[in-house]
Amino acid sequence: MSERQTLDAKSLAEIEHVDLGAVEGIPLGFTDGSALPDGRMVFTAVAEDTDDSYEDGGCRGAVLGILGAGGALERLDSLDRRYKVEGVAASVEGGVIRLWLVTDADNAEIPAQLLACELPLG
Repeated sequence: MSERQTLDAKSLAEIEHVDLGAVEGIPLGFTDGSALPDGRMVFTAVAEDTDDSYEDGGCRGAVLGILGAGGALERLDSLDRRYKVEGVAASVEGGVIRLWLVTDADNAEIPAQLLACELPLG
């Protein structure tokens, strides 16, 4: 098992703004990401109708996307608005990106869902 390390603010190389757009006037914000072997990253984002970074709001839409190794937006796909996707894990197998997505309905009465899908590697 590897040793845990703590990174401080001096370790941060840079911050890059990525405009994902908006849904119904609500900006999309990153919820999770998963690195790919080629340096790209699969990510999920939601447009959540709230002014508070801690308190949840209504989900106006969700997306699944890919950022290139240099941070450029390569792909952005809308998801069915029933799914407020807040988690993603990715692996590359046989020329496709296999994805596991986890939802969060922001309601303790509604269980999270585990969804699977594939994207072409290219």
